[in-house]
Amino acid sequence: MSADIIAVVGTLSGVLIGGLINYFASRSVKNHEWRLVLAREQSAVRHKIYAEFLVETQRLVTQAREEKISSLANLDLLNGKFAELSLVAPDRVLEAAKKSADYAITSHSAQPAKEVADFFKLKEMFIAVARQDIAATLNGKA
Repeated sequence: MSADIIAVVGTLSGVLIGGLINYFASRSVKNHEWRLVLAREQSAVRHKIYAEFLVETQRLVTQAREEKISSLANLDLLNGKFAELSLVAPDRVLEAAKKSADYAITSHSAQPAKEVADFFKLKEMFIAVARQDIAATLNGKA
């Protein structure tokens, strides 16, 4: 009888230990998968916000070459995109965005508009820091 009890206890112990190992291994894998999904979602959100902001600054700069805005309400879309960007972007991206937004806004008040080459430098700087931020987000460093 004691040999049977020892065999049953041994089997139950093995099953219990195996179950615990499986539980913790599965939990670790699920946590890792969850972090990857979260990083991808954050990256996609940032990508969308950064792209929309860039499109709006480009639109305003291009518009300034043809005609100046007649109302500050025309800047609402840019202000909204900048506000969205401010919620998710780190400081280095925010600084580049400020410079681009400032250029887009002042291009409507300055006569004549500043050189387009200046905007392209600002745009390239914004794109570079935005790419770094998106890559850092995907790598879990943001």
